[in-house]
Amino acid sequence: MEEYDIVLAGDFASAGDIGARVAAECAVQWDMGMRTGLLHLPASPNRRIVADVHRCVRERIAEIVTLDLPVSVRLLVVHAPTALASLPISFVNLRADRVVLVHECAPDAETLGRLVGFARAPISWAPTNRWVRAAIDSLGLPIEIEDVDWRPPVTGYRRRPRAAADRKRFIIGHIDFGGRSHWPDSAEALAAVLPSDGSVDVRLLGLPPAALLLGEKMPEAWLVRELGAMTIEAFLDGLDALVYAPVKMPETVPDAVLGLALAKGCVVATLPHLRPHLGDGPSYAECRDLLSTAVSTLERPDLPDVLERAAKSASFQFSWRFHVERVTRLAGLHAPAAPKPASRPVPRTRRILFLASNGVGLGHVSRLLAIANRAAGRFEPIFVSHAQALPLLRGSAHPSEYLPSLSDTGADPRLWDRWLRSELERLIFAYEAEAVVFDGNNPYPGIIEAAQAQPPCKLVWVRRGMNGFIASPYLANARHFDLIIEPGEIAAERDAGATAAFRHEALQVDPVTLLDPSDLLDREEAIRVLGLDPVRPAVLVHLGAGAHRDVVSLVDSVVKCLRAFDGLQIVIAEWANASAPLSLWPYTTVVSAYPLSRYLRAFDFCISAAGYNSFHEAIVFGVPTVFIATTHRAVDDQKGRAGYAQDRGAALELPEDQLFHLPAICSVMLDPRARAVIQQKCGLLARPNGAERAASAIAELLRAA
Repeated sequence: MEEYDIVLAGDFASAGDIGARVAAECAVQWDMGMRTGLLHLPASPNRRIVADVHRCVRERIAEIVTLDLPVSVRLLVVHAPTALASLPISFVNLRADRVVLVHECAPDAETLGRLVGFARAPISWAPTNRWVRAAIDSLGLPIEIEDVDWRPPVTGYRRRPRAAADRKRFIIGHIDFGGRSHWPDSAEALAAVLPSDGSVDVRLLGLPPAALLLGEKMPEAWLVRELGAMTIEAFLDGLDALVYAPVKMPETVPDAVLGLALAKGCVVATLPHLRPHLGDGPSYAECRDLLSTAVSTLERPDLPDVLERAAKSASFQFSWRFHVERVTRLAGLHAPAAPKPASRPVPRTRRILFLASNGVGLGHVSRLLAIANRAAGRFEPIFVSHAQALPLLRGSAHPSEYLPSLSDTGADPRLWDRWLRSELERLIFAYEAEAVVFDGNNPYPGIIEAAQAQPPCKLVWVRRGMNGFIASPYLANARHFDLIIEPGEIAAERDAGATAAFRHEALQVDPVTLLDPSDLLDREEAIRVLGLDPVRPAVLVHLGAGAHRDVVSLVDSVVKCLRAFDGLQIVIAEWANASAPLSLWPYTTVVSAYPLSRYLRAFDFCISAAGYNSFHEAIVFGVPTVFIATTHRAVDDQKGRAGYAQDRGAALELPEDQLFHLPAICSVMLDPRARAVIQQKCGLLARPNGAERAASAIAELLRAA
C-alpha cells in the first residue's frame, strides 16, 4: 500500500488557476517534509495536464497517484469538487483519514449531497473566499466549514527582473481563467484593456470569447499562447503588468495567479469590486481606465517601492503560514512545522538537449559540438539532430537522438511543427532535460512550446549573424528565449542581416570553432595521416555541400586550373551531407574526415567557401585561403565575410564568375612570402574561441534557475 501525508485531487487539465494553486501547495508541503500525491480526476478526456502541475512531478516535489492499488493518505484535499461530483471513478482503493473539499465557487445543495459520499472519512468544507462561504452558509446544511478561507500560499518565488531599459513598449498580459465572467462585458471594453494599436505589447494565455473580438479573428498584434501550455510563472515572467477585468464578481477568483503575480513583482491592475478580497496589492480602476492605470503605475519613479509593498500585501493575503497550520492540523500531526526553504531535487546530472537545425552544411552541429565539448562536467549534453549529422554525433562522446527534419519528411510545415513539439516534449521528459539549446536560423514554435510545456526547462538560442537576404519568419520568437548567444563574426562590421539590429538582446562571444589551435595536428603528422608527399605543396579544395550551387562543376573548373601547376597535390574535401560525390577526378585525393580542420596544417593554402566554420577556421588557424563565396540568397552573407578578409589582407576573394583569375591567384599562393604576409594578417584578426564562454553562460543559466 502506498502511503502519503497529503493527496491533492482535482481536474488538473481544467482552465482556471487550479494548477497554480496545486503547485503552490506542493511547494510548501515539500518544504514541510510531507509526501504529496497528485490524483488527476479529469472531467473531460483527452486534455493535457497543465504545465504547473507537470512541473511539480518533474521537480519531484509531488508524485502521481493511481488507484490501481490501495492508497492510504492522512489528508485528501479535493480542489473544485463541484465539477467532480458525477465522476464515474471508483475510490474503493483510497483510504483517507480526513477529506477537505475546497470550493472555489458556490455549490448547490444537490451537489453537496452527492459529494458527502466522496470518501469514507470525516469531511469538512473549505470555501476559497467570502462569497462562496456565504453561499454555503445560506444552504443551511449541517456540515463542518473551515473557519479560515482556503487561500493559496505565496512563498519562495524568485522575483522577476525588471524589463530592459531600452524596450520601447510595456508588456501587458491577460489570462483566460475559463468562463465568460472573467472577461470584460463587451468587445469595446476588451479593446480598451488590450489594445491592438501597438501602444503596448499584448500577451494572452488562452483565448478570449469570440463574442469579444471586434473582428472575425485575433488581432495580429496580440501574442496568444495555448492555455495550459506553459506555467503561469513562466507567463508572468514575461510581463510588466497583468490585467484582470471581470465585469462583475466572477464565479471563481483566480487567487493563486493574482497572488503569484504580486509576489513576483508584476503590476496587477484590476477592478475596484475585488479590493475587499485582494487588499492593497493591486492597482484598481474601472475597466475603461485599467490600461492607463497599469501604464502609469509602471512609469512611477518609485516603482520598486510600489512593487515591494504589493508583494508584502500578497504575502499577508496569501500567507503560507495559514497553509502550514491547516494541513498540519487536518493531517493529524502533533505540532506545526515551519517550512524551510529546501532546494528542489534535481537530476543527478543536469542534462541539456542540444538541437541542431538541418542546415546546408554542418555549421549548426559543429557550433553545438564546440560548446558541448566544453561542458566540463557542468552539464551533460544530449544531441538531437537530423540524419546527415547523426553519424558524426554518434562518433562523439555525446548521446544522440534522431528527429527527421522538415525537408527530409516533406510534410506540411504546420503538421511537422506540431509533431516536433510532441517529440521534443517526449525527449525533454525522458532525459529530464533542464534546457534546450537550439542552433539554427528558424526557432520554430514547436521548439518553444515543447520547452515551455515541460517546466522548468530553459531555452537557449545560439543565433549566428551575417544572415542572408531571406529573413526568418520566426525572429520575433527571440522573446521566448532565456538566453541568446551570438557566436562572434570577425567580419561583424559588414553584417547587414536581420539580426544585426538586435545584437543588444544577445550575449556576444568570440567566434566559436570546434577546435582550438592546439588541437590541430602539426604539419608532419597531418601529412602522414592524409598520405601526402611532404616535399610537394598541397592545396585543399572545400567548396561546400552543394545545396545552393553546382559544386561539382565548380570543383571541376578549380581542379582543371590547379592541374596546370606541376607537383601540386590536390585534396578535395567531401562533406558528410554533400549532395553529390566528389571522387570524380583522377590524380586527386578525396577526404571526408570530420573535423577536417584538424588536418589544416598539411596544406599550403586552401580554396574554400566562406561559411561560418570554414571562414573562421581559416582566419583563426592562419591558413592562407582563396574564398569563393556562395552567393545564394538563402545562405548567410559569405561574400561579406570574404570581402572583409581580403580588405584586411588576411585572404583573397574570388567571385565564382571570375574563375579566370584563379591561375594568377594560385601563383601568388604558392609563393611562401605571400603566404607569410597572409598568415601575419590572419593573426591580427584572430580571436580566442568563444565556445568556452558560451558553455559557461549556459551553465550559469542553469545555476540561476
